[in-house]
Amino acid sequence: MQKIIIALLLYFVMAGNSIAAVWVKINENNLSKLSVDKQSILQKEQLTRAWIKIEYKTPQKNIESPDKEYDLSKLLWYFNCAEQKSATSQVFQYLNAQLIYSAGIDAKGAEFIEPVPETDFDLAMRYVCSTRKPVKTPSSTSPVSPTKPTTKPETVKNPVPQVAVAAENPAPVEPAPQNKSEPTQLAKAKEKSEKPVAHAAHWTYEGKEGPENWGKLKPEFAVCNTGLNQSPINIEDTVDASMKPLKLLQKFPIKDIVNNGHTVQANFKVGNILAIDNMSFQLKQVHFHAPSENTIKGKSFPLEAHFVHADAKGNLSVIAVMFKEGKTNIGLEKLWKQIPSDIDKPVSLKSRVLASEMMPANQDYYRFSGSLTTPPCSEGVRWLLIKTPMTASNEQIEAFKSVLKHHNNRPVQPLNGRVIIE
Repeated sequence: MQKIIIALLLYFVMAGNSIAAVWVKINENNLSKLSVDKQSILQKEQLTRAWIKIEYKTPQKNIESPDKEYDLSKLLWYFNCAEQKSATSQVFQYLNAQLIYSAGIDAKGAEFIEPVPETDFDLAMRYVCSTRKPVKTPSSTSPVSPTKPTTKPETVKNPVPQVAVAAENPAPVEPAPQNKSEPTQLAKAKEKSEKPVAHAAHWTYEGKEGPENWGKLKPEFAVCNTGLNQSPINIEDTVDASMKPLKLLQKFPIKDIVNNGHTVQANFKVGNILAIDNMSFQLKQVHFHAPSENTIKGKSFPLEAHFVHADAKGNLSVIAVMFKEGKTNIGLEKLWKQIPSDIDKPVSLKSRVLASEMMPANQDYYRFSGSLTTPPCSEGVRWLLIKTPMTASNEQIEAFKSVLKHHNNRPVQPLNGRVIIE
């Protein structure tokens, strides 16, 4: 079967390429070489497409099938030059010139994201968009339509890495269109988390409306009681997975701060990015819990910060940072000066505060799958808990407590067989 698929792909390569590829090197470092085929650059309406190839100096593991390795990727990338966003449509991976993997999604259903600066995606977009010609009046309003094959490659939700030169390009293949499902509960929760709203549902951290009863307060809170991957957790036994360092862009400051009655939340300006699992997450906000919600080997900390990131589909990743009592934290000092006393009334921040001011230099971390720690307790959240704690003065910790006038930590939840990696 595999030989048949390869034969069909080779047929499309030969049938769909009447013009020889002209590869231009864009970048090369000690890890990989990035090139673009100038002949393949095609502009139609708002999108510009190009074939990209990435040669790796050492074999890479396929994220869908870790047992497969490749040293060359050919990718069909689409760029929205006006919005400075890009997406992967087709992926072909080779090892020693032999095709070992292919996948793709329809360009119309692909997720267009802002590339992380200086990544292959970013470098390729800059080159391709610099060659872009003024848009002419189109003769047809139909979207870019690559050559239709008789066989369609496997559809993938998260196409292969944005980061990895050879002969002819594979012909563009039009895969089956993605099903457009209704917004997930997680996406809806993310939408709500970005808007300051009054908490009419009346959930609290103690009493009849406390954590043990959250799942009974509203039908949409049910997973708080029934979910099997709930947060927070206690970090005890872990598996060494030799994880890659966090890739963070944190150049844009906090724009405003709000006291929503459950916590103090600071919302960031657009532009800060977490790159993980070949996906890009925008930093939305940071909020705080006292005492900490997660614990490490049973130890609680006086304060915990949650940096909430979301991708274009509403998937969430949270970076958790613990604070122990010690020296004054400069970032918190500037934030605390403007904590509003009125509920749900954001105040524009006068001082410049960056996320990096509240994160340690050593960012080794634990990783696990979990949930929101407040209703609706939606699951599917990537949790990245940084091992090294920051410090905050006793005065800063007490100042936070005095504003809320109550603790705001959900009790630790059962692991239910989850694995914690580090």
